[in-house]
Amino acid sequence: MQRPKYTKTILLSLLLLPLSTSARGQSPSPAPSPPPTARPAEPARARPADKPAVARPEARPTARPAPARAADPASKTQPAAPAKLAKTKPGKAQRKEAKLLKKVARFLSFFKPSTVWYLQYRYGGTREGHGNDASTYNRFFVGRGYVTLKFMPTQWFEARVTMDTHQDEAGDWKVRLKYLYTRFKLPIETKIVSEPFVEFGIAHMPWLDYEEHINYYRAQGVMISERNKLHNSADLGITIGTLLGKKLPKKVIKKMGDKYPGSWGSMALGVYNGTGYHDIEANNNKVLEGRVSLRPGGPFFPFVQLSYFFTYGKSARNLVIEDDPATLPDESASYRHPWWQNNIAMLSFSHKYAVLTAQYLFGKGTQRGSQSNWLWQPSEDPSRSPGTAKKYRGTSVFAEFRMPWIRSSLWGRYDWFDGPYEGGEQPYHRFFAAYAFHFWGRNANLVMLDFEYVKFDDRKEPDIAKRRQDRWALTLTVQVKLK
Repeated sequence: MQRPKYTKTILLSLLLLPLSTSARGQSPSPAPSPPPTARPAEPARARPADKPAVARPEARPTARPAPARAADPASKTQPAAPAKLAKTKPGKAQRKEAKLLKKVARFLSFFKPSTVWYLQYRYGGTREGHGNDASTYNRFFVGRGYVTLKFMPTQWFEARVTMDTHQDEAGDWKVRLKYLYTRFKLPIETKIVSEPFVEFGIAHMPWLDYEEHINYYRAQGVMISERNKLHNSADLGITIGTLLGKKLPKKVIKKMGDKYPGSWGSMALGVYNGTGYHDIEANNNKVLEGRVSLRPGGPFFPFVQLSYFFTYGKSARNLVIEDDPATLPDESASYRHPWWQNNIAMLSFSHKYAVLTAQYLFGKGTQRGSQSNWLWQPSEDPSRSPGTAKKYRGTSVFAEFRMPWIRSSLWGRYDWFDGPYEGGEQPYHRFFAAYAFHFWGRNANLVMLDFEYVKFDDRKEPDIAKRRQDRWALTLTVQVKLK
């Protein structure tokens, strides 16, 4: 077949047809440049006779372009985002400041502040007897206010200071040092000993810190040995101690609340001035104190402990009798420092639901030693040497029933003491009964209501004027312990 003429022209016209609007009378669309002039269309070729001519469909008119609209603000071309500033390295001064702040924060993390308060109200009195009428009293008071700061930069070193706030008999508030020591502890654990330590300064004495972590209710009052001025909890000197055997599992320690969790017990030994933390030494004698606590059941039944504590030395003060030299005969005298020997044996049971202790104490002399009723006077028994210490004996039983499901405890205590004490020499019986609600932490923050009754066993005292009236007291205590 012969190739039709003007093929290229026809194809170009068909391609440009939609753009041409002259045949339809439409307004031309704006364009950057007018289209080229189209050549006249080639007449349609005749089709063969055997094929009828098919009408060509009429070309659709070109859609009228929509009128220009106002530009949509959202569709406006957004300005190009500014290029990100390149990170600049901090200057030398900034690096030094950041390094210093990091060191300061790390240094401050070594300090561990804590506080313990005994906030109390008491209503009490004396019973009628021995020719005296009954009397009552009531008062608000602060039993103790301790503020402690510990510095613990490593596992093996610790420094501690504790301030003790109390109100004296004149009503003045006094602040004194209770503890001020440095402690070195080896962080080791063996089958024989674990975590041996040394305290140097105004340090813990071996006994009371141990007993008060079995009987946690120091807020009610001091233990029997401290109540009768035998000794207190801290003294100037050195304490060496260790746990016996490996440490008990953490779950067992948590059940008992034990501060000395050696699987076979613990021990402590110390040498001190012998004055406590609120007296001055008046001699050159040093006092030796020691405690040994053993768990007969070892790690298999660690709840029972047998403990023994001893003190051997001389009291801080001696008996001095002053007399007017103008009167004859002159009875002024100064005697030797008396011996001070304490012995305490205790059986204890500590568990999640119960605590039981029973102790027996005996000896002669006290820490201070200068109380007139603790030392034999020249006017007393002629068979006794003046200035020597009198003997004593006593016992104390404590029981606590713990109810952790309601954060509560019921506890009771009984003390009996036969020997001199502050205010008299008659034997006495002391009874305690209390309820404690531990509102935040076991043995930490609590509200306690306790009743105390003291009965003096002075029936054998021939002088009625020296007999003492029985005493009673009802005390409400809020203990706050923050750390």
